[in-house]
Amino acid sequence: MVSIQSVLLALPALAATVAAHYKQVQGHADAKYSVVTGFFKQDEDSTNVTTFSHMDNLGLLDNLTWTDIKNQLKEYNDNAPLNTTYKLIYYARHAEGYHNAAETYFGEDLWNCYLTTLYGNGTTEWGPDAYLTEKGIQSAVNNSKLIKSLIAEDFPLPKSFYVSPFTRCADTLLLTWNDTVLAPGYATPVFKEGIREIIGIDTCDQRRDRAYLEARYGWEFEANFQNDDLLWQADKREDAGRLFWRARQVLDDVFNSDENDVISITAHSDIGAGFLRAVGHRVFPLSTGAIIPLFVKQEKSLNFYPAALNSNITIGEWETVPACPATLSISRIASDIAFSTMSVPEKYSVMTVTTVSTVTPSA
Repeated sequence: MVSIQSVLLALPALAATVAAHYKQVQGHADAKYSVVTGFFKQDEDSTNVTTFSHMDNLGLLDNLTWTDIKNQLKEYNDNAPLNTTYKLIYYARHAEGYHNAAETYFGEDLWNCYLTTLYGNGTTEWGPDAYLTEKGIQSAVNNSKLIKSLIAEDFPLPKSFYVSPFTRCADTLLLTWNDTVLAPGYATPVFKEGIREIIGIDTCDQRRDRAYLEARYGWEFEANFQNDDLLWQADKREDAGRLFWRARQVLDDVFNSDENDVISITAHSDIGAGFLRAVGHRVFPLSTGAIIPLFVKQEKSLNFYPAALNSNITIGEWETVPACPATLSISRIASDIAFSTMSVPEKYSVMTVTTVSTVTPSA
């Protein structure tokens, strides 16, 4: 005969077993994502997007500390029901690349209808996979200085790093985190195809092969990552609906396969917009090199009802290159020499970055 006492003693272990089983079988369950507000300025409608600077404590509200963030994250997860998980995600847009500088120099119209389909203008290259400019390199270094200044304030360091498979993203990540937490035995970044920029047409968004990335960084790759870029097409580009679903899939993967509660994602502007939309965040365009923390809540369905999406999504037709306005002249490109002063470094190698210090993150 089983005693009541033995049953009661077994309940904690049983609950743990049920929880583990739930997380396993619900690995790909429908889920709803939302941003927990009340922690960061970028979440507030009153915050002006154009004047916001992530260099101001990454947008942490003035009445809060980073210890408050760590404690609240732990408390939320400790008391969450089985179908709910919270993560602190640092979403970073890569620093300025040569494609960004070219678009600024030549103008958005000429860039979108013509230059984005080229690999350069004869003096400067921006495709495939544009490198960081010197300005971009410096802004990533400035991010590193900011992070190091926050560590003394009990800043919650990322425990996992996901990065788009483009050098401008990987260089930004490395220059930002190299001399703090990207140390042997701590965390190795993982290249994820799903967080690459909008796919198609733009040569700057045609990635290099896996072998190049492996030799340059020595980091990990998600399962089934192909050597060649099998997704990019020169004549058509994915629409916003496909981009949104791609962001959703990344969220599902990160939440369901990574037990860490503080995550770093370094990617691009368009996929970033899809990512923010997927978590129910307000529209918040990020400048090159910007980092914003997001306090994200995932609620899985219990198979009794479908989880509600954050917005209605329509998958549209693949887009094509827009026609250039008649008022634009492309004949001036060859004679433009000012932009040639922004030449690509012969072979800028982030592997030459010196490790200044290593931080052992707190539990």
